[in-house]
Amino acid sequence: MKKYILIIAVLFAFVSCEEENIVFDNENGQTGVSFAETAFNVSVPTEGLDIAVPVNVTTVADADRTFDVSVNEESVGGASNYALGSITIPAGEYSGVLNVSLNFDPLVDGEVYSLIVNLTAPAGGVAFDDTLEIEYFKEIVCNDILVTVVTDTWGGETTWEITDADGTVVASDGPFVNVTGGDTYTQEVFLEDGCYTFTIFDSYGDGQQDGTVVGGYTITCSILNVLEGGGAFGSSEAKEFCINQ
Repeated sequence: MKKYILIIAVLFAFVSCEEENIVFDNENGQTGVSFAETAFNVSVPTEGLDIAVPVNVTTVADADRTFDVSVNEESVGGASNYALGSITIPAGEYSGVLNVSLNFDPLVDGEVYSLIVNLTAPAGGVAFDDTLEIEYFKEIVCNDILVTVVTDTWGGETTWEITDADGTVVASDGPFVNVTGGDTYTQEVFLEDGCYTFTIFDSYGDGQQDGTVVGGYTITCSILNVLEGGGAFGSSEAKEFCINQ
């Protein structure tokens, strides 16, 4: 009985090794191709934007190879918004790029588009990490920010300020009101192009969290989320951000 078990074990090991050699042989094995990065979120400037998406392949070859892609029907936006190149893997290499060009002129202010690209498996091969999604929008020149603060129960402890690069306070608000917690306060602020620091203060020292209600804050500009924070930050929390930089 032990002899049969040994024979089976040897055969299994031999077959397993053979399978591994076939699958992982970088010259004669099955070719797998994949996007090395699968998600981008970009703004498109007036001159347009070119993105080089890295693509990897598991085998090498003596000649250049090309791989196909297609645009998914769920993509948002017309064909005039973009142009796709082809994927070329140079001879003897394991990587190449897919060039994607995004056009500025057809884009509408404030609208976010999604380009979904599928990688086609090569003949006899496989594709993995094969869906690329590029979210893109028209570059926004935005100087009118909106500061939103959601208080905890003790809103009277909360204040905030924005300082410029010289440390000068250019906007501020608070203290707010002690009500029930979860109350929302907003303020629109015009800021010149440049970099700033937003600082929120809690006079009690427990941040925007009182054990029952957790508060927070955001700064937005049109569709841009500039920064956010809140919760138990102690006496203060400071974050830097830039406008049109």
